[in-house]
Amino acid sequence: MIRVAIADDQELVRDGFSLILRSQPDIQVAAEAADGRQFLDAVRRDSRIDVALVDIRMPVLDGLQATRELVTIPHAPAVIVVTTFDDDAYVLDAIAAGARGFLLKRSSARDLIAAVRTVAAGEAVLSAEVTGAVLDRVRATGPASRVELAAYQLTARETDVLALIGAGLNNNEIAERLYLSMSTVKTHVTNVLAKTGSRDRVRAAILAIQAGLAP
Repeated sequence: MIRVAIADDQELVRDGFSLILRSQPDIQVAAEAADGRQFLDAVRRDSRIDVALVDIRMPVLDGLQATRELVTIPHAPAVIVVTTFDDDAYVLDAIAAGARGFLLKRSSARDLIAAVRTVAAGEAVLSAEVTGAVLDRVRATGPASRVELAAYQLTARETDVLALIGAGLNNNEIAERLYLSMSTVKTHVTNVLAKTGSRDRVRAAILAIQAGLAP
């Protein structure tokens, strides 16, 4: 069972998310909060929350600051930032704050449910609608040198996997592209994250783009 906390100052939004998630047999809405401070208090009271849906703009404490504080809490849930704002600066700020996912409120119910499950499984997720903007912002900073990438001592196959992560492919798609088993892909992804010091796939994807591996 995936236990979820929802933090949004709009009751209608909280009710909508809750209704969607409660319709799934493997997801339980464990807490709801109207501001960032209430959200943090709820997480501190319940260490079994797995995923948190957090709005960026909330009273008392906004979603970005709440996320920054959350990651310092033992057994903190993975955060998916959900907002109406699709400015890529918000996305990068959310990632820097420690978020594992980013979705727009206009995303479909299916996308919301899939994001919760993906993040609960230890992976990161970005809405397809904002991925392009994030990658454009990263590209604008200029590519890193190949020498810096070589310092990570990736094998040839790990480099291939990193490039496909940067292209936005999930494990299933990487397995199909490289004709590998899922278990082999998972091993390569784990090694890539460890060697590059990437906390999640989002950071690995950014590294791949900065190194010129991904289009």
